[in-house]
Amino acid sequence: MNDTIAGKPNIPTGAPRTPGQDPKTQAEQANVEEQLGRLREDVSALSEAVRSLATHGAEDVKRQASALRDDVRQRGEAYLQQAQDAASDLEEEMSERIRSEPIKSVLIAAGIGYLYARIFR
Repeated sequence: MNDTIAGKPNIPTGAPRTPGQDPKTQAEQANVEEQLGRLREDVSALSEAVRSLATHGAEDVKRQASALRDDVRQRGEAYLQQAQDAASDLEEEMSERIRSEPIKSVLIAAGIGYLYARIFR
């Protein structure tokens, strides 16, 4: 009789072979497990590297934001000081003009008041 049935080899009926018992299959399985272990280690190392980059990147962004905040604060304080100085200078100049020409100053103030009243009635 033919040893194969429909193209499949005839396995002896004594001891059925399972894939885990075949030395070649066991070697392949060990190789796959070893590769999976290496892959797990690589993924772990990669995730640690990404975590480290994110941490350092966040720290760099914090430092840059802090430096920018300080720069904006310093510029704002400088502009405020300039505005205060300009207002103070204008106040001093107007005081000097009013003292030097009081009648002219009163007439100008009255004229501005009249125009203001006419416009916003």
